Amino acid sequence: MHYLDEAAQFVYALQFKDIPPQVVDRARMIVLDSVGVMIAGSREAHVGAMAKALRIRGSNGRSLFLTDGRRGDAGDAALINGVSICAHVAEEGHKYARGHVAAYVVPAVLAVAEERNLSGAEFLTALVAAYELVARLGMACRVREGMHPSGTWGTVGCSAVVAKMMGLQPGQIRETMNVAAPLTLATSWNAAEEGALVRDLYSGSGGTGAVWAPRWVEAGITGSADDVVEIFGKVSSETFDSGIVSDGLGSRWEILRNYFKVHACCRNFQSGIDVAVDLRKSPQLPDTAAISAINVDTFSAPALHNTNPMPGNLLAARESLPVSLALTLIHGKCDQSVYTQEHVSNPEVKRLASLVRINLDPDLDKLYPDCRPTRVTVTLASGKTLSGYEDVALGDPARPVSEAMLRSKFHANASPVGLNTVAKLEQIIAEVESLKSISMLTECLATTNAVAHA
Repeated sequence: MHYLDEAAQFVYALQFKDIPPQVVDRARMIVLDSVGVMIAGSREAHVGAMAKALRIRGSNGRSLFLTDGRRGDAGDAALINGVSICAHVAEEGHKYARGHVAAYVVPAVLAVAEERNLSGAEFLTALVAAYELVARLGMACRVREGMHPSGTWGTVGCSAVVAKMMGLQPGQIRETMNVAAPLTLATSWNAAEEGALVRDLYSGSGGTGAVWAPRWVEAGITGSADDVVEIFGKVSSETFDSGIVSDGLGSRWEILRNYFKVHACCRNFQSGIDVAVDLRKSPQLPDTAAISAINVDTFSAPALHNTNPMPGNLLAARESLPVSLALTLIHGKCDQSVYTQEHVSNPEVKRLASLVRINLDPDLDKLYPDCRPTRVTVTLASGKTLSGYEDVALGDPARPVSEAMLRSKFHANASPVGLNTVAKLEQIIAEVESLKSISMLTECLATTNAVAHA
């Protein structure tokens, strides 16, 4: 069977009863983490301005905009909530797909589930199906050097599941993937490094593309016989292994190999942030003023893309290894709270960032993608050195975070909606598969946000 037919059949046939309990558990935690990250990001000014622009345009529908509790078209909600989930660089991901799978999946699947008034079990089934297909599409290709993966292969996989949610048949689901593929984005990694906010649009635009592609198929738009291979084997990527897409579908669950972020910065260097957290606890480092040099040995991605010691804005600061290390050495943590203009502009942060020297270590580079290793060595004015090494960051499948830690992250991110709403959301997500309607998940947010933005 053709790999696209296998993918379409898997998506079409998957039911909640087919999903193993451990996969359901992981899916719930991904929902919890993603909703918290979306709530925090939705408070950014550019997200609110985008939502306002869509309302002026006349967006109508049943799907929630997390920015203000109002509702609109599912494609628009996927856009706004997809931008929100990326705004603080705190979203989960999949290291073998080399991208943030839930950022492409959760906003679109949630928006369409609301539009279609699906149950919690139907929502969770769609989320799992989308995660499995999206992760495999990411694993099957390598986007070209200089491209950011967001808004590319994730759109294709998610569009197939949206088609299922709309009631389309397997042949139409395959057609949807072929329509979605040439409508994906040509993205810039440089924009992320510079802190250009268009970077937040990648996942948002990818999500709205996933919503619209099956609508176009319903309208009669057709695709080529295999535009997935054309785009991701020739255009956006030079290689595409179609066998990976169908390999293990329904028996090996890629969602169980996801990672969660503990730190609100680029995943490429989070193993180094873990080291810095430990070094800051050392009694031999009582004050950062004693630091005279910081050397970092790591793999290629952070050595090439995360080196700027003087970022122009807060988004760029989250992509900067020198600045993120400096913030961590001062504050002992690297969560959302440290990325403020006051903290980033601190003269001591600037001094420490200027001391960072990043070295591409060929031996460490060989460990990627199984590991994203970093060794940090801090030299004190006395000449004494403190050093630490991690091959993977906390939150990796090899170093899993506890459920308590994820809940703590959720509480911190979701706190703007109030403690009562946070507690209610946490309880609803813990029982999401039992909901008669997924709107029960979003209704409390709609009420809270509408009051907050009145």
